[in-house]
Amino acid sequence: MNQATVLITEGEDETRDFLHNAVLKPIGCRVLMATDGREVLQRVLDDRPDLILLDLVLPGLSGLAVLNQLQQQNCRIPAIVLTARGYEQAALQAFRLGARDFLQKPFQASEVRSVVENALTEKRLRQEKENLTQALAETNQRLQQQVHNWTALNDIAQAITSTLDEREVFQHVMENVNRILRVELGSLLLLDQEMGELEFQVTLNGEAARFSTLRRKPGHEIASWVVQHGEPLLISDVCHDPRFHAQLGEITGFPHLSVLCVPLKTQWQVIGAIEVINKRAETEGSPFNQEDLELLTTLASWVAVAVENARLNRVTRKTAAVNAFKQTTATVAHHINNQLMAFSLKLESLEDSIETGCPMDEREKAVGTLIVSAHRCIQDISAIVKAMGQLAEIHTRPYVGAEKMIDIEGALDERLRHITAPGSPA
Repeated sequence: MNQATVLITEGEDETRDFLHNAVLKPIGCRVLMATDGREVLQRVLDDRPDLILLDLVLPGLSGLAVLNQLQQQNCRIPAIVLTARGYEQAALQAFRLGARDFLQKPFQASEVRSVVENALTEKRLRQEKENLTQALAETNQRLQQQVHNWTALNDIAQAITSTLDEREVFQHVMENVNRILRVELGSLLLLDQEMGELEFQVTLNGEAARFSTLRRKPGHEIASWVVQHGEPLLISDVCHDPRFHAQLGEITGFPHLSVLCVPLKTQWQVIGAIEVINKRAETEGSPFNQEDLELLTTLASWVAVAVENARLNRVTRKTAAVNAFKQTTATVAHHINNQLMAFSLKLESLEDSIETGCPMDEREKAVGTLIVSAHRCIQDISAIVKAMGQLAEIHTRPYVGAEKMIDIEGALDERLRHITAPGSPA
C-alpha cells in the first residue's frame, strides 16, 4: 500500500479531513483532493490515482455523472462511493457504472481502512497479473522471433556452405538478410588487397539483390572504418557521425540513416564487410539494436568462411588445371617425341646414303623402309592420342626430377596390340 495515491472527492471539509488524517495518512497513502465533479475528472486524467473515494453528492457534476464519464473513457481506476442514508438506489446505480464498493456515512476509521486496503490490494494484484501477462506475451514474442531468426540463420548457413561459387554465396546472403533484419538498403563488400579498394559484390535495395562492379577508395566512410579496424559499428543516426558519407543521405533520400556494419573476418585478416541501412517501415522504423548486431555478426562469420572456401577451391582448381596441363605436356613429349625422334634418325640415315652416292636400289629400299616407318610412326602417335582419351582413371609416374607424367603404358599397349593384330586396319 506504500505510495498508493488516493483521490478524495468529498464536499464536506470534516469528512475529507477525517479520511485524510484518520484513514489514509496512517497507512502511507499519498492523498489528492477534489471538491466538485469536474475537478474530479481533471485530477483523474492528470494524476491517474490508484483509488477514488467518491461522494455521490458533488457540486458541478454528480458522483454518478463522474462514474458515467469515466466508464465512457474506459478508465479502470477503482472507485468507492460515499453515500448518506437514503441513497441506497443511487449506490446500486453506481455499482452498475463500475464502482467497486460503497461506504455509508457516518463510518468508522477501521471500516474505511479495511475497504480501502481491500480495494488497493485488488488493484495491485490485478495490475501485477496484467504486467505478468504482458511480460509473458512479450517474452513469448521475443522467443518466437529468436527461433525465427536462428532458423533463418541455419537455412542461410546451409545454403552458403553448400556451394563453392562466390557469386552464389553473395546472392544467398543478401537475398536472405531481409528474412532477419528487413532493411531498406544493404551491401556486401570485399577488400581488394592489391588495389587497396573496397569492391561492392552485391547490393540490396528492398527485396532485390543484384551484383555490382562499384569500387570505393578507402576513406573515412563507415565500411572503410570497419574493415580497417576489424570492429562492428551500430549507429542509430549516422548524420551525427564523423564517418558518415554526407552524399549517402542525398542518394538514398532517407533523412535519418540507421546503419549496421560488421566485418568479414577470417582467421588471419579482414576480407570485407556487410553493411545494412535502415529497417523498413513495417518494423516501425526502429534503429538497429544489439540483437541485430549479434545476428549479422554471426552471419558474417559464416560468410567469411564460405568466401575463403570458395577462394581456396578456385586456387585449388587452378593449380590442378596447371598440373594436369604439365602432366599432359610431359606425357605427349615423352611418347610422341620418341616416335618423331626415331623417324627423324631414319630420315638422316637416308640423307646420308644419298650424299655418299650409294646405289639406286639401296636408296629405293631405304625409302621404302622409311615409308613403312612413317606409317608406323603415324599409327603410334594416333594410338598415343587415343590411349590418353580412353583413360578411365588418371595415374601418374615420375618423369624428370619432380615432374610427373600421365601413365598411359597399359592403354597404349592395348592400342598397339589392336593395331598389330592380324586383320586390323593399317
